[in-house]
Amino acid sequence: MLQGCVLNQNGNSPPFGYGSIYTRNFSSESSKSGATPLPTIWSNMKIAFCSDISQFHLDRLRNRSWSQRFLGSAWTTSLYEREAELGIELVSGDIALQKVKSGEWLASDVHVVQEMDARHGLELCRRGAIPSIIMMLESPLIAYRSVDRLMRFNVKFKHCIGPKPIFEGIPALQKAQHWRLSFPSFWLEEIPAPQPWSSRKNAVLVAANKYWRGKGWAHVRSTRDALRVLRHGLRKHLSQTYQSCWQLQLHDARIDLLHVLGLQNKIEVYGRGWDDISNLPANQAAKINDIQTALRGLCDDKHKLLSQYKFTIAYENTAYPGYITEKVIDAIVSASIPVYLGAPDIREQLPIETFIDARTFTSPESLAEHMDNLTESEADAMLEPEDVSCNLLKASDIHTRASANGS
Repeated sequence: MLQGCVLNQNGNSPPFGYGSIYTRNFSSESSKSGATPLPTIWSNMKIAFCSDISQFHLDRLRNRSWSQRFLGSAWTTSLYEREAELGIELVSGDIALQKVKSGEWLASDVHVVQEMDARHGLELCRRGAIPSIIMMLESPLIAYRSVDRLMRFNVKFKHCIGPKPIFEGIPALQKAQHWRLSFPSFWLEEIPAPQPWSSRKNAVLVAANKYWRGKGWAHVRSTRDALRVLRHGLRKHLSQTYQSCWQLQLHDARIDLLHVLGLQNKIEVYGRGWDDISNLPANQAAKINDIQTALRGLCDDKHKLLSQYKFTIAYENTAYPGYITEKVIDAIVSASIPVYLGAPDIREQLPIETFIDARTFTSPESLAEHMDNLTESEADAMLEPEDVSCNLLKASDIHTRASANGS
């Protein structure tokens, strides 16, 4: 069974979300038995899930074992399974494009569901496919070039899932219906059993070093490298999206807290890029150097890992309205108290009693002190109710959908 959380504006199921606008009211039991046949208008319907992430091509996310390697992608596997039950063909965008080019599919039968400016989706739309849903699952600070390109495109998708301010700024999408997104999805049977509070380690961060994502002058080895750095720097300088989002970046705040907790030996850090700090600003590189013993490399099972810690540092890359990733809910799922900094509207989307709001503290030192002084009874109150599903359902406008067994 898959548990997914989708936050929306009016209590309706979002498009294609675990029982979509196209599949609503048709249970897996009825579709299998034939008691409630699909409408005739759906008989030729195809869905193309389009992403520029190569690991999602060739229908790889149809396989649960594969999707488990990519945090937050399980909803796509659930979608494959659900549409298969209903007799609707769903393939990755690269395969859909091949089928249209070969004449096996008519482009007019294909509904495009795509991440930002995914090239296969835009090509399908150019050939006559139906632009149904466009999603933003990456921080606009990281995906600024995709946002900038969308500003210039004229494909009018019917639905948008992701941070509303981004889509409102794109002329072709201003009339689309907007749906909030809570990024993560997870299989219920994979939720680890809660560990006793007294036996847990203090705090953990599972996140890549995002400063590491942008290679800088420290990585220049040739004229080609130098030109690449100059080109990327110029793009960022000229990008209104990047400049506005950089003002909201939280990389520095994350490192500041890591430094405070690391000096007290009360944090362990997992993720890519922390072993290469040559691209960090000098003051931040010095802080990471101070806490080298806290760096642990990659983790194999995030939920199992988080369940071993009292607190999970759940800082987003940017404090962008409506942009909430897997970090905070993965912590809740694992019964680890999230220390959250990110979307300014987080309290509208998750119950305040389920996380520590880092904005309410004047410094990382005061936040660390609060974590230190939290009693076991106070922690138990934050981790209630006993079933994480109930905890998530308390959130305003959160609707969960189960798949795989139709329940």
